[in-house]
Parts: sequence; structure tokens; C-alpha cells
Amino acid sequence: MQTGLYLTRFRTPLDDAGGVIYIDGDRVYGGDTAMYYVGEILTESEEIRVRLRVRQHDMHSQSVFGDHSDFALTLTGRKKGAEYVFEGRADKAPSLRFEATLKPAPI
Repeated sequence: MQTGLYLTRFRTPLDDAGGVIYIDGDRVYGGDTAMYYVGEILTESEEIRVRLRVRQHDMHSQSVFGDHSDFALTLTGRKKGAEYVFEGRADKAPSLRFEATLKPAPI
């Protein structure tokens, strides 16, 4: 993935939310109104694998995963046009499907 700022959209059957992610080499940093995330890109080819640690910073808001406030999230995805599309699972909610779309932020 190219270094830069991305606008994100996250979806689970419980909720959806938006946020931002910054990619710097193989490092990933991001956040939204309830959570922040830090992690790394593990593989990058046709299929991209990302591992994130997600932590709640606003105790009055809820994540798209429900009541979980600190968890690991593993995503697999690929580039589609200018966007990246991912699917994944959180370690504390493995049966809950997660989708994320990242598109470059217009700077």
C-alpha cells in the first residue's frame, strides 16, 4: 500500500463508522470517534494482510464490534481501483464479519 492518509468506512452487522488511517511503510495508524488502532501490514502482494490492535479512547461511544474495548483485528484485502477493500475478524468477536473500505484522502 502506498504511504499516505486514507478515509475509511467500517461495517459489521451491528453498526458502521468512518475514520482515518495513515499508512507509513508497513505501519498502520488510525482512529475514529470511539477507537484508535495501531498495527502493521504483514503481507502485500495481490492479497494484503493487516493486523491491528484496536483500543477504545471514548468510553461513552461503542465500537462497531459492540462492547469490546481492546482487541486484535486481522484483515485480508486487495486493491480495487483507487480503493482498498478488506474483510476480517476480531479476536474477541470471531463470528462477527467485519468489512473496511479505504480510499486515499484528497490532500
